[in-house]
Amino acid sequence: MIRFARSAVILAVLIGVCGQSAWGGQPPAHRVTHNGHFKQRPVWSPDGKVLAFSQHRGGKIGLVFLEGEPPRERPVAATIPQYDACWSPDGKRIAYTRVGQTPGQGNLDVYLALSDGSEPVKFAGDEGKLSHEEFPAWSPDGKRIAYMSTYEGNQEIYIADVDGRNRQRLTNDPALDSHPAWSPDSRRLAFATNRWGDFEIAEVDADGQNLVRLTKSPRLDDYPVYSPDGTRLAFVSNRDGNSEIYVLTREDLSVVNVTESPAIDSYPAWTPNGDLTFVSNRDDGFDIYTIERTAE
Repeated sequence: MIRFARSAVILAVLIGVCGQSAWGGQPPAHRVTHNGHFKQRPVWSPDGKVLAFSQHRGGKIGLVFLEGEPPRERPVAATIPQYDACWSPDGKRIAYTRVGQTPGQGNLDVYLALSDGSEPVKFAGDEGKLSHEEFPAWSPDGKRIAYMSTYEGNQEIYIADVDGRNRQRLTNDPALDSHPAWSPDSRRLAFATNRWGDFEIAEVDADGQNLVRLTKSPRLDDYPVYSPDGTRLAFVSNRDGNSEIYVLTREDLSVVNVTESPAIDSYPAWTPNGDLTFVSNRDDGFDIYTIERTAE
């Protein structure tokens, strides 16, 4: 089974009742998209003018750019599935997961392309045996890309230079490590791991040292993303029974529920000015919303 289907499975596990707290009195959510198709991993361009996301439609998944005023969707033309894009710091390129075809199953590779999806080049893929490379994250200094890989059997986090050289295995544990995110200074990465039982958020130096556990909850914590100033991490969790977006303060590891909705909220992303964007089904179907940060 193609691995991107796992995202829908995780969301199904996260369904439940609403959470307890809000961010600045539960600020209203501004609806960004309106077609109701399932979406994942929204990411803003560095200048905040373009929103890239993955969209499932008609049994297919592809990349979409939302831009202009009023915003218009611009799908990236592709003959095979591609998803989970991220931007280079200068906004000129994207890295994304591409589903290649191998006998009997889909094969996941990481590709780089220009920001319009043209001139794709493979960044990480199979080397002899079948492996899955996915969910790239471009370092803010522009030098490296982190990604998930089963290259050595288990799913781990790897880092390589943008040209694909100097690959480094960042994590080494029998558990599953996934969904890496860079700190704004490119010195540390956050990721989700089930090495302590269910999925929690951890943080590690870019050389693989000084692993720190950031969350402790009886359920799933996943998809961490750093705030633009690096003082906070947003992530999705069902710790209160329902899938909500939470914000963790790095200084004291305090956690706040910022969505507080009976809907399924997931895939958080920060805007360049510190607001939060996420995917939700609160208005029928799955669309993208943004809430303004109204309190510290």
